[in-house]
Amino acid sequence: MKKKILIIVSIFSLLAVAGGAGLIYSIGHSSSHLHELIMLHQVEIQREHLLLNIHQVQEDLYSQTTTHPESAEAMKNHASKMETAIKDCFSCHHTQSVTERLSDLQHQIYQFKEALALSTRVGRSRGELEKAHVIGDSLISKVNTMIVLTNQKLVERTESSLQAVNQSKIIVLLLVVAGPLMVALFGFMTLISFAKPIRTLLAATKQLKTGDLDFRVAGLKHEFAELAIAFNDMAIALRERLREITENERRYRLLFESAADAIFILDAEGTAAGKIVSANQAAATMHGYTVEELTNLNIRDIDTPDVAQRVSERIERILLGEWIKVESAHVKKDGTVFPIEISAGMFEFDNHRYILAIDRDITERKRTEETLQRAEHLRTTGELAAGLAHEIKNPLAGIKVTMETLAEEPYLTQEDRSVLFKVVDEIKRIDGLIKGLLNFARPPKPQFMSTNVNAVLDAAAQLALQNRRQAEGVDHTIYLVRGLADDLPEIVADPMQLRQVFMNLLMNAVDAMPERGTIVLKTTFEKTLCAITVIISDTGKGMDAAVLSKLFQPFFTTKTGGTGLGLAISKRLIEEQGGSISIESSVGSGTTFTITIPCNKGKDVARDDGE
Repeated sequence: MKKKILIIVSIFSLLAVAGGAGLIYSIGHSSSHLHELIMLHQVEIQREHLLLNIHQVQEDLYSQTTTHPESAEAMKNHASKMETAIKDCFSCHHTQSVTERLSDLQHQIYQFKEALALSTRVGRSRGELEKAHVIGDSLISKVNTMIVLTNQKLVERTESSLQAVNQSKIIVLLLVVAGPLMVALFGFMTLISFAKPIRTLLAATKQLKTGDLDFRVAGLKHEFAELAIAFNDMAIALRERLREITENERRYRLLFESAADAIFILDAEGTAAGKIVSANQAAATMHGYTVEELTNLNIRDIDTPDVAQRVSERIERILLGEWIKVESAHVKKDGTVFPIEISAGMFEFDNHRYILAIDRDITERKRTEETLQRAEHLRTTGELAAGLAHEIKNPLAGIKVTMETLAEEPYLTQEDRSVLFKVVDEIKRIDGLIKGLLNFARPPKPQFMSTNVNAVLDAAAQLALQNRRQAEGVDHTIYLVRGLADDLPEIVADPMQLRQVFMNLLMNAVDAMPERGTIVLKTTFEKTLCAITVIISDTGKGMDAAVLSKLFQPFFTTKTGGTGLGLAISKRLIEEQGGSISIESSVGSGTTFTITIPCNKGKDVARDDGE
């Protein structure tokens, strides 16, 4: 459209310039014709004046034959005027042919003047007078001819001038009439060009106002087409923005509803301060209510009595801009009290202040903290026990040697000797307990090397069964079932520590089956994890949940005379090699230990130690 308008304006400007130029040219041309016409009139007047002077001289010449001849002085004056007139004819601009004719005419006038001088002298002859008459007649004839030609040219130039004037009139008339018509036509075309696109855009705006963001403007041209593209882009952007807002609202609603923590929106102002405005499903599940039931409660209704008394003070702190994070306690619908961690702050919506509170059930965390505290206490106790064991071990060795030496004395009775041997046995048991304490407090550093887990496990199983038979003196009916993987790769680990762990678990399995049973050994290789899994299970009496929860705690045992350090040490040794150990058991169904050992963890640890 802009180009079109520029083209039309340019055309109109060119037409106006052309019309003006034509008008100026026409006026100039007419003025030139008029000037030439005036010049021709002047030429005509000069030539007629010359003709009159020639006639006057000719009459003076004819008077010489009459009774009243003109005086010589008068004839001389008339001849001078004739000569002056011919000279005046040369003052105008003439063509070369006219100039030549005027020169010839001037020459004849000089001849005529000389002839006059001869004809007026005393004693003139008749031939001289006739010669003067002939020259005069010739001059009159030539001047008349020039006057006729001048009149003809004057008529032609007059007609040409009139035509030029008429053309100027026509041009002026055209400019006067055509100018307004062209302006009106331009205005009408511009109005049509603007009105239709504007109506189209107005209709599109009304469509957008109704919410139809899929409506698109089409059919426009030029700059309005660009405006239509911008309008369509705006509609697309609005639709995308609306989609984003809807998506964000849906996402936030999904986050609100699917959050694991309880989320409350509370009223923060007026008498309704603390009222639950909204809550997610996690809040309802956590407290044993439905969401609808929670929105009918005040936050004080689910606080413990002592916490409910501090709600107003917390709301005041939040309204001052503080974001609080405290531990508190809530009450479920069934009356159960449980610990929570509250994180709450203020936000405004529609000039009203609300509180966003996020509550997290920290029951498990509290249990974990208690477990960690208990583990720390056990670690401290173990380290203290290790120190005491170090101090006790040397004196105990001296006592043991002394008791053994005393037992060899020949004067002792058999009864006294038996007592001394029992003392030595108890000293050995104490020594074993001390060694267990030392291994638990400061386990030996693993000696990593290439290890065949199947070979270590099989050797430990054979030794455990053999030790059991030697200790009891009878052949236990215990079956050993092997399910060892053939494709098991060698790993980098400490074989002696693995053997100690396997022996400990196998001895516990044998002890759990006092008469008969089955031990199943199984190994697998997980290529995706690059780890070996060892499973040792038995068909013994099993354990309940209470025993399982304490099984790996130091000094916990269910066996008479046990130290309670075997499984704790085993767990620690496996973890030292980057692995893990877990247990599954139930009363009457036996026990299964699962050990996972990474293939290259030992290599990484050995490399770190070397660095």
